[in-house]
Amino acid sequence: MTTKPVPTALTLRVGEALRDARTRQGLSAPEVARRCADLGVPIPPTAINKIETAGRGSLKVEEILAFAAALNVPVASLLVPLGAEPTIDLLPNLRLSPWEAVQLITGEGPLADESEGSPRFTLAMFREHEVDVQTATISTRAARDWREQAGKSSVGSDRYDQLTRQAAEMERIAREDCRRLLETRQRMRDSGLHPAPLPEHLAFIAQEEEVP
Repeated sequence: MTTKPVPTALTLRVGEALRDARTRQGLSAPEVARRCADLGVPIPPTAINKIETAGRGSLKVEEILAFAAALNVPVASLLVPLGAEPTIDLLPNLRLSPWEAVQLITGEGPLADESEGSPRFTLAMFREHEVDVQTATISTRAARDWREQAGKSSVGSDRYDQLTRQAAEMERIAREDCRRLLETRQRMRDSGLHPAPLPEHLAFIAQEEEVP
């Protein structure tokens, strides 16, 4: 007689979150299985059904990552039912509030070691880089748009003068934002980190980088 595996609390949560995300997106188990296979993690549709219906005792890390990538959802959302319960058993002997659990997973919460080279320092650097990328993206696009609007106005008109001044000011802000992004990327390299590639619309910044 085969004993049905007893899923851990974590496996149950992932199964529920997987089912909710899959049905919300209108995907079938075979479709999710194909996406996982394309990611190099073959998970049969039958296995997905077992995970969703508490028929699996445990999960592999790569399976959880594959589900998150296949469904385009945060890994933390599969592991933690944020807002659904006051506390959860993240591990058999570790009970936390959902937000504390997410902080532990994502590194948002306070960690003991924040020195250069520590995981917390590294996460902070990459987050700062992402903020700088978004800021530079907004300002450079705004500067371009203002300049284009000025170009559509009659030269010498009040509107042209106003738009030209606004365009010049936004271009100044964009230059500052790009300079700050460049400095952040250099600080990351000085700390032995490899910053994420720049999006195509900011590729011009890479021409100014001092890459060894």
